Amino acid sequence: MSAQRLALRTLLLGSSRSVLAIVLIAASLCVLDLYAGHVASVRAGLEYQAVIGERLGHLAILRATPPGAQAGERMFDADQAGRVQRLLSATAGVALAVPQMSVSGMASTGQRSTLFHGEGVSAAPDSTAVAAKQLPGKLHPGIRNGIAVSSGQARSLGLRNGSSVTLSGASLDNATMPLDAEVVDVYSTAGQPEGARKPLLMPFEMAQSLQGTERTERFVVYLSEPHKLDELRTHIATSLRAAGIPVHIKTWQEQSEVHARPQGFSDLAFDSVAGMVFAVIAATIAATISMNALERRREIGVLRALGMRSSSVFLMFVMEGVWMALIGVAASLLTSAVIAWIVNRAALSYTASHAVSNAPMLVELDFNRISMAVVAAMAVALLAALVPAFKAARGAIAPALAS
Repeated sequence: MSAQRLALRTLLLGSSRSVLAIVLIAASLCVLDLYAGHVASVRAGLEYQAVIGERLGHLAILRATPPGAQAGERMFDADQAGRVQRLLSATAGVALAVPQMSVSGMASTGQRSTLFHGEGVSAAPDSTAVAAKQLPGKLHPGIRNGIAVSSGQARSLGLRNGSSVTLSGASLDNATMPLDAEVVDVYSTAGQPEGARKPLLMPFEMAQSLQGTERTERFVVYLSEPHKLDELRTHIATSLRAAGIPVHIKTWQEQSEVHARPQGFSDLAFDSVAGMVFAVIAATIAATISMNALERRREIGVLRALGMRSSSVFLMFVMEGVWMALIGVAASLLTSAVIAWIVNRAALSYTASHAVSNAPMLVELDFNRISMAVVAAMAVALLAALVPAFKAARGAIAPALAS
């Protein structure tokens, strides 16, 4: 019988120690799988918050200009803006592309005044786009001076729907005129981090008037397939440069101020958990193989006396460790899937029966990280089994038979 079959047969007929080792490996990997899903859920929340909550989009397209260029030269003129819009509309994978204009200045109600940071956005985006329906702050196409303010801004200025406010833009290059605006929406910022952008939203043409320009600062692009972000970024940049429009394209990760710190913390936490899990697996495999080899000294001596080579003994114990890890991995994958299914089913049933507004956190599984964890676990198990297997293979035959 081959060494691999002997190793598998030993596990199938094996002691409670081997079974306990498999259970410990499966439990450790199950914890890692579920934590990887938690990290993936956190990242998805950060992406949603930046792309939708802060209106950054998946990509932001800006005009590429040499250093020292004037403010107006860093924007698209009307002809370039039209060409960019048409190219983006014809690009597969782009769900929504809208022009944006940043504007800052003073907002005053007569009794209260404050500085504001605003964004000029399309007042009537494509209503069929999923991204447009989810964006915070709604503008009314029929009200040209209608603005949407965050709940915090509304409290500081004493505003509500229908209130009037005077906006004065700040521009170094062009003279600007104060504009009267009407509040058409007060949008909630609940759940947004402290550093998240909470701009005052206004029609794009109104932002241009406050800036005293007819140019377009940037285009914000929402993708129907976000996983193709890098591919579409390259494709769009190449297409625009071929059309004679030099651009600089930023991703939402590069724009969001609240993304880097949580991502770095979650990566560090996951690496720490993974390190502990792999250490447990290595210690479990090494200890189990060492104890099994010590208890089976007579069996090893008999096999050696019957002609089994020391290399076959070495391979048998190595394969025993690998089989333990493989069975543990299979058990962990099954257990993780069952736990995720049960928790998600219970959470969704509770949400449906109680009609709660905020759905409970669902358990996700990050298959990319799980695959990497499986490969790493198998490699750790193989390395951990080498030393005890080598010691078992080097044992002398006579002392083993006499024990």
